[in-house]
Amino acid sequence: MKAFLLAAGYGERLRPLTDAIPKPLAPVMNVPSVCYALTLLKEAGVSEVVCNLHHLAGAIEEFFSEHDGFGLNIVFSREDVILGTGGGLANCRDHFQDAPFIYLNSDMIADIDLGAVVRAHQRSGSTGTLVLAPAGAGGGRVTVREGRIVNLRNILPDEARPAHDFLGAAVLSPGIFRCLKEGFSDIVEHGFIDLARDRALGYYLHGGSWHDIGSMESYRAANMALHDMPDTCKKRVRDATGMDPVALAGRAVIGRGAVVERSVIGDGCVIGDGARVARSVLLPGTSLRAGEEAEHTVRWVQV
Repeated sequence: MKAFLLAAGYGERLRPLTDAIPKPLAPVMNVPSVCYALTLLKEAGVSEVVCNLHHLAGAIEEFFSEHDGFGLNIVFSREDVILGTGGGLANCRDHFQDAPFIYLNSDMIADIDLGAVVRAHQRSGSTGTLVLAPAGAGGGRVTVREGRIVNLRNILPDEARPAHDFLGAAVLSPGIFRCLKEGFSDIVEHGFIDLARDRALGYYLHGGSWHDIGSMESYRAANMALHDMPDTCKKRVRDATGMDPVALAGRAVIGRGAVVERSVIGDGCVIGDGARVARSVLLPGTSLRAGEEAEHTVRWVQV
């Protein structure tokens, strides 16, 4: 099984953090976020991954090199000019002409059984099967009807209210390449919407947990949500990547009288005497002065 892993984006809404750290390497529970996506891929039996790169590409390549590609056959597709979610895939079409493949955002943090998505796709006869979740009270961006996705982002004329969200995971057949365009493009506007119009876009409904790290607050919230992740989930990540999700990194220093409340503390962090950290994320190397407080925030060493 092959997979296309999206890792080229700028992470605009996470700036200025992503000016120094590419979004796939932003740590969640002290593990780079891409490791959660890699866990899902390896559990689904994926052996070959094509990963597109642009922003801080060298850092991502170095990370994979340091870990021997996590036992996967990985091909990097460097984009001199960023090509977007559709153009990036179109640029790699030669790798995916023989069979359905998994399409996955590298910052996907969800308990999705991608093997089950593959099987659902094979049964459906669809060109694409998107992983969806029910949207919250504010409404979603995906409209479904009779087992098919019929609209996305209200692009097509349809009076039905969208009630689902796309989670950034899908199984696609090579027929998707007939819809994609060369150069920069968005896969929804130049890909998925054409399949929806032809009733060739199915979906797999995910009822479990999922976390978005697109903004600073959602990034902090994802860390908080995973703070009490079961040991079984930690073991899955550890078995797949060799990396261990922990709330308190081993080389962090906690001063006398300091209080740490439901927070994630990175490697080499120093929390001064009497300081207080609550529901916050301190990235590696961050320091708090004696008596300083950090609450509901994300801190990192800015260079």
